[in-house]
Amino acid sequence: MKRIFLFMMAVLSVFCLTTGFTGKAEAARVAVLPIQINEAQVERGSDWNSWYWDIAVDRFHYPDFELLDDTTVSQVVPATGLASFDKNTLMAVASQTGADIVVALRIDKVGETFYNFRTESMIGMRVEGQFASYNGVTGKYYQKKIHSYDETEDAYLTKTDWQARWMQQNLNRYINRTIETK
Repeated sequence: MKRIFLFMMAVLSVFCLTTGFTGKAEAARVAVLPIQINEAQVERGSDWNSWYWDIAVDRFHYPDFELLDDTTVSQVVPATGLASFDKNTLMAVASQTGADIVVALRIDKVGETFYNFRTESMIGMRVEGQFASYNGVTGKYYQKKIHSYDETEDAYLTKTDWQARWMQQNLNRYINRTIETK
């Protein structure tokens, strides 16, 4: 009898752990604002734009998130981009588009410096800009002034695009801080 009772408890606990007793939550609606790039200071602006959208689409995928279409977002955001990335501006974009989460990025300057006098030939990259997001579900506003410097060996550049790697690492970290529930 004891074995039957333990077996029934094991089956019941597996059932409780694998079966949800609540309804499925709706997908959070996400407004990813177009990236603002200072074309005079950023050499490969179209590359930064494509990396930004690739990362956004990869991070905000269905069924957890629903990306708003470009026409909905472009009706709210001016063609010159947002003048300010403060909380009130992002909250206004969220209310006008019906989004739960708003993400904005501006790249002001990207510069590379070559260092040939070192033991190994190195390249340094400086990135300046700003990231801001508002999560209406948690009420969390996240803003990050970007002043980053990174170096890599010159030989490494033949194997990978280190600017894309930098963008992926940092933008994923910023988005994680936006969607975390703590």
